[in-house]
Amino acid sequence: MPDQKPATSEVLPPHIQLIQMGRAHIVSRVVYAAAKLGLADQLAPEPKSAEELAGTMQVHAPSLHRLMRTLASLGVLTEQPEQRFALTDLGQALETGAPGSARSTLLLVGSPWQQSGWDNLVYSVQTGKPGFDKAQGVAFFDYLAQHPEDASLFSETMIGIHNQEPPAVAAAYDFSIFKTITDVGGATGNMLAAVLSHHAGPHGILFDRPHVVKDAPRLLDAKGVSDRVTI
Repeated sequence: MPDQKPATSEVLPPHIQLIQMGRAHIVSRVVYAAAKLGLADQLAPEPKSAEELAGTMQVHAPSLHRLMRTLASLGVLTEQPEQRFALTDLGQALETGAPGSARSTLLLVGSPWQQSGWDNLVYSVQTGKPGFDKAQGVAFFDYLAQHPEDASLFSETMIGIHNQEPPAVAAAYDFSIFKTITDVGGATGNMLAAVLSHHAGPHGILFDRPHVVKDAPRLLDAKGVSDRVTI
């Protein structure tokens, strides 16, 4: 048999790699815009064109079409006949309430107030001080205490990012030997709820700052453990 050379992946020149890194924020801006506009929710029932969506979404149809084509190039949407777009499996994860809370996470990390800290990254490296504090005039968690909607979004984001951990922790340890389990800094109680759902005996105490635990009753009730938790 003739010798066959192994296939090699093309390596981009260093300057192209760096330029791609520098332009990566464009992708972040695109998916943030999709999340902010609730585009996935609009496309969930059936494929639609930008013209069909523009009135309901109160946006400029040609600009929405360009956004949707960009999302198609990223694998979030797929373009169908008559300029209609449909959600891919990836795009379905962008729907409100989808497992993993991707939409909440994108709304958080792409928000102007969150981005303001990164805008001051050079300052942070120069001084050793948080760029967020410089931009907003307060520390991150103090900011959340003053902005309850953003605090709720942060809590949803943490649940989405760490959603694989609570079930694993609940299964890994024998919490049934305890009468009471206290979760200090437990936010909305996702970890505590997972433990109590896995172990029927113990009761729980959820402890965190007031603006954080305000969303806990809804989550604990949804998990079916609200009657076993003191906040």
